[in-house]
Amino acid sequence: MGGVTLRDGELVVERPPNELDELAIAFSRTLSRLGIRHAFVAGYLAILTGRARATDDIDVFVEPLSADEVDELVAVLESEGYWGPAMPLDEMHGNLDAGTNIWVAPEGQMTPHLEVKFPVDEFDRASLDHAITAHVGDATIPVGPLELQIAYKLHLGAQKDFEDAAHLYVLFRESLRTTHLETWVEKLGVTDEYERLQSI
Repeated sequence: MGGVTLRDGELVVERPPNELDELAIAFSRTLSRLGIRHAFVAGYLAILTGRARATDDIDVFVEPLSADEVDELVAVLESEGYWGPAMPLDEMHGNLDAGTNIWVAPEGQMTPHLEVKFPVDEFDRASLDHAITAHVGDATIPVGPLELQIAYKLHLGAQKDFEDAAHLYVLFRESLRTTHLETWVEKLGVTDEYERLQSI
């Protein structure tokens, strides 16, 4: 199976990439080639690091782009065999600009898909601005900082979100930057939930 470690601020996943990882890696390569900053966040990080739960989507923030830049991205995505399962990709900029997520998937496939979004608040922007590198197989992808992902999952409040946070916290407890984690916990107003997490 291989282990998962947080070493020198980088996530190292020692197992072969699965279907979700392959989709994330391929999409990341396309964005990187176009010079578009991005970061994978949310439930995908729990799954990437070994939590066994189902998901249909991979959440990814991309830096705000102009209409022309999005048009260029859409043209490249379509040439590489992607489509929009929920709405046409050529409607991407209007939707992202309005704060609506857009689905991107390999042609003919509904799930798994990527859920692409622009950052809308300081927490989204921090995930993008302070992304760390995750090594998956022979590839690397940028992911949101684990301390913020844990605090944000506590903020979301659903049972699966708490379980995602607990998975990340227990797995990386010794490697997390506690001051960073506690700063986000305070900013997100989840001190009680964090105390619950610490008691696990």
